[in-house]
Amino acid sequence: MAIRNDDRVFVAAVRDFATAQGMSVQALSHDWLLILKTGDGRRFPLLGYDIGLNSATTLRIANDKAATADMLAAENIDHIPHRLFLNPDLHVFTRGSGNWDSLRKAFAAAGADVVLKGNEGTSGKGVHRVRTPLELERVAHDLFRTERSIALSPWTEITRESRFVVLDGTVRLAYAKTVPTLAGDGVSSVRALVAQAMTPEMGPSLGAWLEDLETEELDRVPQAGERLPVGWRHNLGQGGGITELSTDADGHGVALAAAAALNLRFGSVDVARTADNQHRVMEVNAGVMLEHFARSGAERRARVIETYHAALAQLVSSPAP
Repeated sequence: MAIRNDDRVFVAAVRDFATAQGMSVQALSHDWLLILKTGDGRRFPLLGYDIGLNSATTLRIANDKAATADMLAAENIDHIPHRLFLNPDLHVFTRGSGNWDSLRKAFAAAGADVVLKGNEGTSGKGVHRVRTPLELERVAHDLFRTERSIALSPWTEITRESRFVVLDGTVRLAYAKTVPTLAGDGVSSVRALVAQAMTPEMGPSLGAWLEDLETEELDRVPQAGERLPVGWRHNLGQGGGITELSTDADGHGVALAAAAALNLRFGSVDVARTADNQHRVMEVNAGVMLEHFARSGAERRARVIETYHAALAQLVSSPAP
């Protein structure tokens, strides 16, 4: 079966695997729910980017940044701490005393420079660097409008962010995510370059970056070829770039340790190399989304499909529950 390039790469990989194995695929919910069916009547539901190799508990922990950090801390695995704060509406059930006093203390303890985000968010959305008590109050209130809980982390300078895709204790694929940049042309001001680059993908990164720029910098004309890093977010969904890494690249050891701590059979682990040249786990994902990597070249797309095929082979070879 020829793999259609207009498919979501995960869907294409599932369909190709099914054909090769003499299986069938039932697609529901706009291809978001797939049911892989064997000739002997076995059924394997696949939802989103979750193929079902991980337990329900592992899924919930990996989707919870603070719970993941707590698990890593319990196993003495280097990581970036995430402290949980529940939406005030939930304190009716937890009998909590509110967040504000604890938030301010945590903010001060982290040196008044923190990252605040949804505790279960993805793709770098709703991630804010906060450096004043007023910003802390404003961002926390904004996040609690839509989030059941938020996570606070100390601001950490990151020199490289790497993603390791793990399957049953082995790294199958690895790449670094780079901060998006603007290129000077020797004519346009920073303000003009931003206007030219404003797209739905780049918008969040550009908006956050602009908040930190003074008028003098906005009016500056960068030299031709000068690269301007846009903010500090490495997310591919917001314009970040990709550098492929070997599967044994620096940081792979802590990624495997994190996967083992969470009993994660198939997932991805994001590892930060910090300014002090240490490797710390940022977050763990139980769903393996590789669309951006797959779109960055035909060979990379083929490796993504091979990775999904390997995970699906483990799934269908597992004994029936």
